[in-house]
Amino acid sequence: MTMNFRYKFLLATLMLGVSCNKFVDVALPNSQISTAAAFADDEKANSSMRGVYASTQNVWGSGPFSGMLSSCLGIASDELKCVTYNDDNQAFVDNNLTASSSGVNTIWAGLYNMLYQVNVLLENVAAAPGVSAPVKRQLLGEGHFLRAYCYFYLVNSFGDVPMPVTSDYRTNALLARLPVDKVYDLILNDLAYAQENAGTVFTEAGKRIRANKWTATALLARVQLYRKNWAEAEKQATAVIAAGPYAIDSLKNVFLLTSQEAIFQFANAGTNNYTMEGSRMTGSLTNPVFRFTTWLAGSFEAGDLRLSAWTLKASNGDTAYYKYKALNNGSNEAVVMFRLAEQYLIRAEARAQQNKLADAIADIDVIRKRAGIPLLADVNPGIAKEALLQMIYKERMTELFGEQGHRWFDVKRTGQADALYSIRKTRWRKEAILLPIPLGDRQKNPNLTQNEGYE
Repeated sequence: MTMNFRYKFLLATLMLGVSCNKFVDVALPNSQISTAAAFADDEKANSSMRGVYASTQNVWGSGPFSGMLSSCLGIASDELKCVTYNDDNQAFVDNNLTASSSGVNTIWAGLYNMLYQVNVLLENVAAAPGVSAPVKRQLLGEGHFLRAYCYFYLVNSFGDVPMPVTSDYRTNALLARLPVDKVYDLILNDLAYAQENAGTVFTEAGKRIRANKWTATALLARVQLYRKNWAEAEKQATAVIAAGPYAIDSLKNVFLLTSQEAIFQFANAGTNNYTMEGSRMTGSLTNPVFRFTTWLAGSFEAGDLRLSAWTLKASNGDTAYYKYKALNNGSNEAVVMFRLAEQYLIRAEARAQQNKLADAIADIDVIRKRAGIPLLADVNPGIAKEALLQMIYKERMTELFGEQGHRWFDVKRTGQADALYSIRKTRWRKEAILLPIPLGDRQKNPNLTQNEGYE
């Protein structure tokens, strides 16, 4: 994108790799002196891919996947509040952002920086004569997934966005925004490619920090749900649920690196086994940073075990976010980006929308059973469709709270934003459902327009 000044640095970092032991099973090269050398053979190409993954976890500061999406979108919605607010946090809470917001820029720039790395990798792996066919196929599959993943967050956060698909920063710097449907076309094509080529490795416990076929399928299920393609959402979620390697895990294990529920995780770089997500979202056991709003706290039913497993009490009595326990080095954790519980909730919603109410109830009861709350099949088997959908939305709120903006996107995609937020948010305005395009990028790119309400 138009963050031109960063590109040469990013390419250099990609070629150098990142020193850590957890992303692939091959050692990193000590140094690379050219793009060709960085993709000279299977080991070096894998190391370059490893650098892309490592960049998600605070390699260049606070990136979108190191707690920024979860925190910024959590307080922008009705699920989280902060113990204290700086000016930028206050703007998210008030839905009164400007194009100069540092949080908005972090999300935008971080996603486009990652896209640049992925496009570099896709171009060079495809052209590398020294990379074997099986490794080339896998890496290209992973790359297409990662590109789709970045665009998913961009299009749902900003609406129409520029869509660079090469590493030519001179061209990318002047790209105009493309309509949401065009971006989704690329997302769907990339995910189809990833399903076909990424393979099924990286599925066993402790090896879910690289994307594979099932990661792409999990994102495709989410995309189809957002696009209201109910039958396809059900089909893709069913494929993941039936895949075999994944299982609903105990509440205490969900966010561990060894979680059986995890489909895809981002692990911290180096020997660190804590997560930037936990450090940002909880921060302190005595004065936790992010706490529940009245509406999130009120969504939990009596006896819900998720409250004891995934929260802690602040000194003032607030219920606080506590999904990741290792705030320094402690239990071995990784940021969960996709997990099986979400796939059951996707399928439940898709089935309910198709009037498959009994099947939808069975899916939501998988989540309720683990939470230790009454099963719908027992207490309300005849629940009507609309009431069931509201129950599913509520269950998404209590299961996925604080995870990469699920609540913000759920309220938006289900058309409830104005009705809910006009009551729950003191300065809500309908234009706030999209984030502003950062000012610095618009100043560099005359073709980059602004979202309504931010001019």
